Amino acid sequence: MARAEMSKPSKMAQSIPLCYPDNFKWDRDNGVLVKGGSTRSKLVVCEDALEILRSIDGPICPIAVTGPARTGKSYIASQLIEPRPIDCVFTTSNKMKASTMGIWMCTEVFKKTLENGTEVTVIVLDTEGLGAYDAYKSNDMQLFALMCLLSSLLVYNCRGVMSAEDIKQLSLVGTLDKVLQGSKEGGGSKSLATDFINFFPNFMWLIRDVTLEFTITRKGKEETVGAKEYILQEVLKIEKEDYRSDEKIKESNRLRRVLLTSFPVFDAMKLTMPSGDPKVMSVMNKGFNRNRLSQIFLDGIDEFVSRCESLMKPKKAWPYVGNIHGKQFAKLVKQYVSEFAINSDELFIHSAVNKVMESLLNEAEELAFIEYRSAMDSFAKSALPCPNHEILNKHRGCLFKAMKVFRDNTQYINDAALLHSHTHHLEERIALFSKDSHACISGHLQVILESNDKKSDAFCKQLVKELIEENVRPLITPFGSPKPSADLNTAIQKVEKLYKERARGPQMLHVYKTLLAEEIIKFTKAASKSRSSNEDKNKELNRSTKIDVLTMEKEELKKKEEFKQQILETKHKVEENIRKAMQDDVARQQSQSSADNKERHATVSSQIKMLFKTHAGLAKELQNINAALEKEHRTSIKLLNKKTQMMKLSH
Repeated sequence: MARAEMSKPSKMAQSIPLCYPDNFKWDRDNGVLVKGGSTRSKLVVCEDALEILRSIDGPICPIAVTGPARTGKSYIASQLIEPRPIDCVFTTSNKMKASTMGIWMCTEVFKKTLENGTEVTVIVLDTEGLGAYDAYKSNDMQLFALMCLLSSLLVYNCRGVMSAEDIKQLSLVGTLDKVLQGSKEGGGSKSLATDFINFFPNFMWLIRDVTLEFTITRKGKEETVGAKEYILQEVLKIEKEDYRSDEKIKESNRLRRVLLTSFPVFDAMKLTMPSGDPKVMSVMNKGFNRNRLSQIFLDGIDEFVSRCESLMKPKKAWPYVGNIHGKQFAKLVKQYVSEFAINSDELFIHSAVNKVMESLLNEAEELAFIEYRSAMDSFAKSALPCPNHEILNKHRGCLFKAMKVFRDNTQYINDAALLHSHTHHLEERIALFSKDSHACISGHLQVILESNDKKSDAFCKQLVKELIEENVRPLITPFGSPKPSADLNTAIQKVEKLYKERARGPQMLHVYKTLLAEEIIKFTKAASKSRSSNEDKNKELNRSTKIDVLTMEKEELKKKEEFKQQILETKHKVEENIRKAMQDDVARQQSQSSADNKERHATVSSQIKMLFKTHAGLAKELQNINAALEKEHRTSIKLLNKKTQMMKLSH
């Protein structure tokens, strides 16, 4: 089992609020919510919980338990944790006042390998009860919508025998299409049914404290059936309607259709009473009372957990291809809660997820850029001034490390076009080269190269001054003429030799041709005036100086050509790496898209088989949805191929 650690407090809490009403405050030291105000206006996220989520690598499977207030949801949520805890992890109460406010999360997460071989990290969530006497309908709507958005398995926990009237308890499902508007730009999703199948959780309807058998009448005979078949045949049965039908019938049918088509997989089961003794019921959250509970109830819990395991699936990153990992999930929680806080009546899912993806990519890009910048700045601090080719060699290594950081932090994002866009932007922030690839024209590399020029210029000029002061100045009288015994030509030759040995960076030739040449000319003139016998030596010195300048210019020209070639090679290597990364991204997206498509088809096919027995009309609707999904998949593959071609052209 994987355990996520919090920095504080040192003692790990069993559960922690993921988000809670703003009229409460989170006391992390005592692990409780403290009432801080009388008016509840919105939900706020708990950063401690987000830190746990951010630490999770790989796909996740959040399981949420929701349902009417005071029905024992917290106990059921605790039973889903693996290994099963002795005592309830989530707070329970035998009083009418609610003990759970907002959404709570178990601090211990665990790994699970699904039937298709995917390993997921399971996160168990417990929610505030729906329909409490002191809650507003908008609170219930937000909580239920959040559970549908965040979970990949939604357990609806309720009590009592179900009937057609009890569908009203799930009327929130029927209003989800009004709350989850899909696209802010489009003003609503045109294909909400297919969107829900892409994104919504599997659904388990758990009916508690049932002692009676579920029966249906089939071919004139009464048969005992399971909870799932009973709900499909009786509770969710579509009533016949026409233009004369009552509006209540039409609305009830609409709610039933939404419930049956929104959730990819539907299941249901019942649990008997845990005990007939109220005292036992009041302390059933403590492990030491387990042997006092009904064995039939305990066996039912085992069956419930097993069936929930078969319904687990990775949380999808809709509208993007692929699965969500912990960091994405943490951002989604924050984004959804903040979106609901701004607009309590609707949530634009596409825009919310887009913001999360862009934020994650921006973070990954910034981390990669910081990796490059810190490594290059550290190198520059100790190595500058130096030849430009040394900077370029360092740049190449730092760039590849930065790109690795970017890839590592975006490994669970499957949108090839988005990845390519941010990779290209990162490349430009690091180094942008001219069209002829002969010069770096912007980016942090240019900053380093410009700094190298300035430091080289300053270093070489200072070196000239020091060498002149040390070797030539002592041989000159205050009047500017050489001292009688001074061998000025030898001193100047020594200065030239030392300068060539010690000068550093791209400005060494420029300083040699300007400042040092001026100093040499000045002193050779002084020497020629005072000693005519040295004329031949002076001429030879001037001639050798010119020869040295030409030699250095040739060497500098050669270095510049080599540097241009290095830039060209570096650019080609970077482009080749980006092309390979882009191909990997496209292949990964196509593979994940095909896997998602296959999973959707399998899901819808099972829905169709299930509904053909009870709801033939709905089954045909789902067949149309399945066809629409296949068309959507083919279109997305064509679009991806088109984007791939455009990306290739851009490089």
